[in-house]
Amino acid sequence: MSKPELAFEFTYRLDVEGPLESRDGPGPSAQTQFWQMSKATLEGPRIKASTPMPGLDWFRPSADGYGRPHVRLPFQTDDGALLLLEYRGIAQASPAFVRAVEQGGTTDWDDQYMRMCLTFETTSERYAWLTQSLFIARGRLLGAKQIEYAVYRLL
Repeated sequence: MSKPELAFEFTYRLDVEGPLESRDGPGPSAQTQFWQMSKATLEGPRIKASTPMPGLDWFRPSADGYGRPHVRLPFQTDDGALLLLEYRGIAQASPAFVRAVEQGGTTDWDDQYMRMCLTFETTSERYAWLTQSLFIARGRLLGAKQIEYAVYRLL
């Protein structure tokens, strides 16, 4: 069996606001944080897009330091197509990550485990390729409330 291959597709950058926290049940595992994705861009050889309106992350932190984001975010391409990005993943609040958040600093790609699985919806034929593949991403912090992902298409 051959090993799966990846092809780099685009860089995804976003600014977030929040969180708004909910504690609907007992203990830290019942905590949910709601983050607003206030501004975001997708930039690569085949796509350039930005957010026409905010999106939402329904984030579930865990006592072990590994949170579970669930994001839905609309985009409009530079040529007018509308896209919906949805993703889930795992984000580690490593010591370097926590320090960067507290100090407004950055992290390197390997400072934390931040991996996402992305899917898209669109009615645009120009961007049908986004709906016909699975994408994975690794992330890092660019600031306390700024994130950057390198996004790859699973071949």
